[in-house]
Amino acid sequence: MPAIPADGAGARRSAGGVAAVKLLRVLRSGFALLRERGVSAVLEPQIATAIPEITPFGLRAQADASPRLNLLLPSINPEHYFGGADTAVKLYRELLERFARSRIILLDSHPREEALRRFPDHVAVDCGDDAATAPRQIVAFNQRYGRTVPVGSGDRWMATAWWTAYAAQRAADWQQEQGWRRTPLLYFIQDFEPGFYPWSSQSAVALSTYRPQSDLGVFNTSLLRDYFVGQGISYRSQAVIEPGLNASLRPVQIPAAPRERTMLVYARPSVPRNALPLICEGLRTWGWKDARCRDWQVLGVGELDRDLDLGPFVLRGIGKLSLQDYRERLQRSAIGLSLMLSPHPSYPPLEMAAFGMSTITNRFANKDLGQWFANVVSLEQASPEAIAAALRQEVDRWENAQMTQCWPVPQHPFVDGDGQSGALGPVRAWMDASW
Repeated sequence: MPAIPADGAGARRSAGGVAAVKLLRVLRSGFALLRERGVSAVLEPQIATAIPEITPFGLRAQADASPRLNLLLPSINPEHYFGGADTAVKLYRELLERFARSRIILLDSHPREEALRRFPDHVAVDCGDDAATAPRQIVAFNQRYGRTVPVGSGDRWMATAWWTAYAAQRAADWQQEQGWRRTPLLYFIQDFEPGFYPWSSQSAVALSTYRPQSDLGVFNTSLLRDYFVGQGISYRSQAVIEPGLNASLRPVQIPAAPRERTMLVYARPSVPRNALPLICEGLRTWGWKDARCRDWQVLGVGELDRDLDLGPFVLRGIGKLSLQDYRERLQRSAIGLSLMLSPHPSYPPLEMAAFGMSTITNRFANKDLGQWFANVVSLEQASPEAIAAALRQEVDRWENAQMTQCWPVPQHPFVDGDGQSGALGPVRAWMDASW
């Protein structure tokens, strides 16, 4: 006969087990009753039966047949308005010379007043307003249930993110169903977007929007275009926009004063391909091994608006800066760290390098920004140890130079070129032939 613990633990375990079994029986009975009453969806895990990004894009016929350019964007609100959206809007504006009417249709977020101020020549219009006559309109269509957008035979479509391309392609199909001419899409491709997801419904539908035999593919960088070719996706009609430094950051001017012991980290927690957890692991690894971390301030710019205690030091989140404040940080800071786990180079590492900062980023497939700028450390392997080693190397460089400028202003088209101008000719020729 087994001994009974003197403290009564066995009895307590036995009583606890009986209570747990009773609780489980009660819960099962309760769930069964709730299922009978049709409320299981509230209490049980949801099973996905829809793809939220492709909520139907409802349309209604409009008699006006005059040409109108429609740019579909997810959002223009400041927290979503980064380099990609800005470049798409710039291309859209370059094309307005051929369209007396145009619309920016927003699929994800209703624009706030501060966002609308960015477009003083556009008027916010409700999607249900058939009487709106403003030639330049912004239409919020994020709430689409039971609602439609007016479309005529002269509407032409320009898309950016894959779900906007999906909507635009269906809109062109709908126009054909009305007996109107079906026209191809101008697809401004800014990344290989199936890679934003694991192999999934989203990745499959994103891939399906690439129609190289029918649409115009306008690629943000030749690096991205070449990656698509490597994936077997070669657009018959294509153009390339090379990135250029934002006009508000030009001209690049580097003060003669020594740099501050500051690292700028591009920190976007909502964007997995910017790899903030990996960045933090790299910073932490560097900090534990290099006591000089106490002498450097590490600032997170982009989305991070709160501080993160990494152990050896704190990553200070300063959020999205105005372009003027960002320019000043680029002029004063010594080291930049910005990852992009995709074939697109992204703008922050290019901006950091343009202002003479030692810039640490990653290689990806055919992308190697170290071939663009001498002051870019392009990591072959993006690991915490590789990031930490690069940080230590660049801290050594600046400390040995007593924080005086290590790098000249790079000579590169990104710094003083106009990347859009080369694309406009092919785009306009395609418009003449296809629209």
